[in-house]
Amino acid sequence: MALLGSLNTGASGVKTQGKTMQVVGNNIANVNTFGFKRNSVAFEDLMGNAWPQGAAFTKASNGVKIGGVEMDYSQGAFETTALSTDLAIAGGGFFTVVNPSTNNESYTRNGQFSYDKEGFLSTLRGGRIQALKVDRVTGESKGIPGALQVLGLVDAPQPTGTGLKGTGIKLAANLDANASVKDVPVDPTNVTDNMYNFATSTTVYDALGNTHAATVAMRKRPDLPEQIDPGTGQPIAGTGVSNQWEYYVMFDGASLGQVPGTMVAVGGGFMQFTDDGKLIAATGGSFEAQPGGVDPDGNPLPAGPPRLIPQPVDPDTGVPQFAIPFGGGAPLVIGLHLGDGFNPDDPTDPRSGLDGITQFAGHYNVLRTSADGNPAGTLESIFLEDNGTVNGVFDAGYTRSIGRIVLTKFDNPGKLAQVGENMLVETLGSGKKVTGEAGTAGLGEIRSKSLEQSNVDLSQEFVKMVETQRAFQASAKTVTTSDEMIQDLINMKR
Repeated sequence: MALLGSLNTGASGVKTQGKTMQVVGNNIANVNTFGFKRNSVAFEDLMGNAWPQGAAFTKASNGVKIGGVEMDYSQGAFETTALSTDLAIAGGGFFTVVNPSTNNESYTRNGQFSYDKEGFLSTLRGGRIQALKVDRVTGESKGIPGALQVLGLVDAPQPTGTGLKGTGIKLAANLDANASVKDVPVDPTNVTDNMYNFATSTTVYDALGNTHAATVAMRKRPDLPEQIDPGTGQPIAGTGVSNQWEYYVMFDGASLGQVPGTMVAVGGGFMQFTDDGKLIAATGGSFEAQPGGVDPDGNPLPAGPPRLIPQPVDPDTGVPQFAIPFGGGAPLVIGLHLGDGFNPDDPTDPRSGLDGITQFAGHYNVLRTSADGNPAGTLESIFLEDNGTVNGVFDAGYTRSIGRIVLTKFDNPGKLAQVGENMLVETLGSGKKVTGEAGTAGLGEIRSKSLEQSNVDLSQEFVKMVETQRAFQASAKTVTTSDEMIQDLINMKR
């Protein structure tokens, strides 16, 4: 019986080493498979027959078996490519892929992606890469992961914003402190260039994506001394006016459904500066009609031009807002950023009063002027950031984020099950799963125009191949020797 045991022991070695050679051969065969992770075999002995009590041991091993095949998840080297859809992960995460036919989720390190027939970013076999949507105003991720459509993506027009979270018109400039005061009153229905000191324009967008030139004009207010209290003959504190400017937001009449070529002010406001030219505050304003009254003889006088009066700033946005009836339709509310201002009486105020409009001696100088919003556009190309953000370049000449690829990690990735086509699936042994944005929670970062090479070391595999071959030969020799011994035992009977 012991000879039969040795025969079985040798046979288990032949069988196990043959399977080990299959694993080694698979490693070698996939040396050029992007994202492939080397497999290694864990051996276990087989306990066999019991021996009489009192012997040196009570059980003898009866061979060997494969206890499991583990994957080595060490980082592979990166190979640079020319395709923006070739992606590699620097870290421990996996791309999350959903089969659109079965809705089953799987994972991969192979970042050779392209587009399926419906334009979704997919694996070569059609599994769709999962990504989060991105808020076009704040740039923050939102919603739950889903497929990311790229080809044929049409972007709806986005109107210029209300001032919330940095949207709207932004203007930074220096107003010449030595500018003269204009003596021509402002007529908001027909603003001419002799009514203001300086002006600058930028392009804004309405709800349909039409463009309009928004002009912000600056008009210096005269400095006035403090009023005198007739009872005391002393100045009344706070009644003086100095370092103040008015501003007006204007559009060509054609944009407002009025007379083309006429500049119409849709609103305005006031700016207060310190004696050293820093912005204290910018407030909003609206126009109030001035009645004409009567002359001393009782004859009616014509009404004067509307007068600009202060209005409180919207507390949600913190900036002045203006309702603009483009084309004579429903008004579009646009915010205007002229600077954060600051409190000169509060030494702990972190604001500088220098981030927007200033009033220093010198030429009028526009530092920057811009507005958000965009017309409708069709996606032309994409490029990615390290956090997985997919940025789209549209044919209308603008760029915006269209999605953010998510990654998934596992506590024990070596226990993920290989299902072919470079895909892995979750098992009970793979542990807790975490899905999130690249660059967070140890998920790793994403590299565009790169692919992760296999982490197979050919020299190591060749050594393992020789070891496996020798072990196979030795096990085979055990089988043949046991066979000869059994044959000798049979021959003893003759």
